[in-house]
Amino acid sequence: MRIKGLLFVLIISMGGAASAQIKTRSYLIDPRRDPREHNVDFKHLRLEVSFNPADGLVKGKVTHRFSPLQQRVDSIVLDAINIRVKEILLDGKPVKYKNDSSYITVFPSVALTVGTTDSMVITYEANPLKGLYFIGWNDPNNMSRKQIWSQGQGTDNRCWIPMYDEMNDKLISELIVKFDKEYKVISNGTFLGSKDNKDGTLTWHYSMTHPHAPYLIMLGIGKYDIKETKSKSGVPMHLYYYPEWKDRVEPTYKYAEQMVDFYEKEIGVPYGWESYSQIPVQDYMFGAMENTTATVFGDFYFVDARSYLDRFYVGVDAHELAHQWFGDLITANSDAHHWLQESFATYYDQLFEREFFGEETFDWYRRSAENQALDESKKNNFPIAHSEAGAVRHYPKGAFVLNMLKYVCGDRETYNRAIKYYLQKHKYENVDSQDLLRAFEETSGLSLDWFWEEWVYKGGEPNYNVMYQESNNASQFLVTQVQDLTAITGLPAQGAQSMMATNDPFVSETHSENRPLGVYKMPIWFEVHYTDGTVSKRQVMIEKQSDLISIPNPDHKKTDYVLFDPGNNVLKTVSFNKPFEMLEAQALKAPQMLDRYDAVLAMKSIPLDKKRAVLIKAFNKETFHAVKEEVIAQLVADNNPESVDLLKKALRDKDVLVRKAALKELHETTPAFLSEMEPLLKDSSYDVIAAALEKLCYYNPSKTTQYLDASKNTEGTMGRNVITKWLEIAYSNTGDKQYADRLIAYSSDSYEFRTRTNAMTALKRCNYFDVKLVENCINAILSSNTRLSGPAAETLSYFAGQDKYKKGISDYISSKTWTSWQKKKLDAFSAK
Repeated sequence: MRIKGLLFVLIISMGGAASAQIKTRSYLIDPRRDPREHNVDFKHLRLEVSFNPADGLVKGKVTHRFSPLQQRVDSIVLDAINIRVKEILLDGKPVKYKNDSSYITVFPSVALTVGTTDSMVITYEANPLKGLYFIGWNDPNNMSRKQIWSQGQGTDNRCWIPMYDEMNDKLISELIVKFDKEYKVISNGTFLGSKDNKDGTLTWHYSMTHPHAPYLIMLGIGKYDIKETKSKSGVPMHLYYYPEWKDRVEPTYKYAEQMVDFYEKEIGVPYGWESYSQIPVQDYMFGAMENTTATVFGDFYFVDARSYLDRFYVGVDAHELAHQWFGDLITANSDAHHWLQESFATYYDQLFEREFFGEETFDWYRRSAENQALDESKKNNFPIAHSEAGAVRHYPKGAFVLNMLKYVCGDRETYNRAIKYYLQKHKYENVDSQDLLRAFEETSGLSLDWFWEEWVYKGGEPNYNVMYQESNNASQFLVTQVQDLTAITGLPAQGAQSMMATNDPFVSETHSENRPLGVYKMPIWFEVHYTDGTVSKRQVMIEKQSDLISIPNPDHKKTDYVLFDPGNNVLKTVSFNKPFEMLEAQALKAPQMLDRYDAVLAMKSIPLDKKRAVLIKAFNKETFHAVKEEVIAQLVADNNPESVDLLKKALRDKDVLVRKAALKELHETTPAFLSEMEPLLKDSSYDVIAAALEKLCYYNPSKTTQYLDASKNTEGTMGRNVITKWLEIAYSNTGDKQYADRLIAYSSDSYEFRTRTNAMTALKRCNYFDVKLVENCINAILSSNTRLSGPAAETLSYFAGQDKYKKGISDYISSKTWTSWQKKKLDAFSAK
């Protein structure tokens, strides 16, 4: 395994004689562990701004009020990417400055000193490529929505506002925006009013009342209506929507008010801002962004009641709202502690969804998180508290760690008390991971340094090998930690261990209290379920390389099945081979879904004739989709009539996720399956329709025209998924250019990026090429939205790799005038 960086060794104790053992802790170095240095504290940012949208031009005047942090300040550095300065005034007077492509450095004529408050006014222009996005203003067909919206995270607000653009300084922001009166303008904080300028424009005025991090400053402009509502606690909520999408408001903003109420109760801290708004935007490159008081989200989440079956905004909504506490109210002071924002938002979304969708939904999120974390650890062992940890660790793994922290605390109340204290103590401030640890120590009295050591500051996960046997009066579990023992995973060494050599693994165990390097310490439950329905259980702190656990059985009851970590509370890899009879009992009787799922999953390698009846019984008893999906995966290749009947039943299941799984798994179809699939062309789920249409036409091409007739005039959900698939199949079946031309139109910038990428992908599969597609692909390649530019580049590369098309592409590029950055992006295609 290749580990980036060096090991940082912290000497914990070196007392006594020179021969005494030195105890150490080792961590991966993080180049962005520490907050960025700055010599002034910015207090207030006032931005007066107008735009020329067709040119992507920003005309701004920003006023910074600040206080020096050092005794002598003779220069001030502001982040400013390609911003053209017109004038800078410091305390009302012109001042010398240096303006390059990345920074503005201001040189006071007299050094500033601690204890003063100063102001700086910068008049400027900019054509930002990041941070602020102009959508649809140059659509030649005038069909696209016309919007302006910002995306400040990570540090992109510096592309349209000259500012100190780092998370470790908080300020009050104020935006005064002049724009066409036919549009609505939204920014952070309180709307203070608008002024009619008598020239077809309004000036909109917003201001925060509490400080927040600069990357959270936002702006949104577009044509919207607003649903005004409030939470039970009285938080004003402004839910923006496109006027023609009024029917989508209820399914999109479902539970919006209840989320605020749930979080205020669960977290114990009231919503910390003056109001809360949400605004959908076109061509958004992420899912959503938790700007303080004003979340921006991709309008692909703005769904009607039918599309809600395939994807909905609820989880994203809950995640972004949680950030108003975790990320906005308190903010990490450096990238190394980014998990304090994303892990919390992910976890509290899961808690909300558990409240409304049930325990099994919550458990399945945790299992997905575990699988992702384990896969990520095959690449490297970065901890969650590291700037290079990556999204998997900052989001799902960190959420799992927080649930483990609650589990280790022993009860929800202890955990919640610490979180409330942590938020209240650091309200409107910056924090790091130690602040969270101290909150738990100060409110619970628990010593949790070991938990932070192995789960926050170190990477990896434990790998347990579990063996089980029964003696005359006890059930015994032998737990051995078999992960690689390294200095950057698990806990530091504690003394030395010795193993007793024997042929009996239940005797070959460690009896000392010492621990080798890299072993994990976690409390784990063990359960023995008996055939009479009773259960014996015991929780043990597993903290040695090998532990032997006994559960007394004085009445000599017959064991039905046994569980190691029931409900999967501990993030881990585990191997625990059980006899089939025990797996059968667990699959059919275990009270928790994950334990039933694990039993079914463990049957993967068992012969079909042995497991078929059990799997069918499990499918018929089960209510949660994940277990049913695993049964489908194991029986899909089975030609036994009972399995065939089950798969047909799965295609009709009331749960859309089960129907989707059945469609996905069916790779070869018989006439019997085809007859079951055909009704799915009228399914309530657009995803199911698109998948059924593709499979039916592939496996039964003679009826393609009939299938197209049955599904025509269905646009679909996100990215017009049904109609783009329909047009692709229609063109492939008939060669009629009208269908390809419609796909060409969908690939243009008159449409949002998901429709465009679906259309480009369909044209690539059809191998259909014309000069208009080249134009549309190049327009997309030059987009700042990588979720559009990436697929567009792949499409153009596909055609440029064919001799009959590459000259046409090169000639088109050569015939146009490009800026330097555009030319750089297109050189690869013109050279082919």
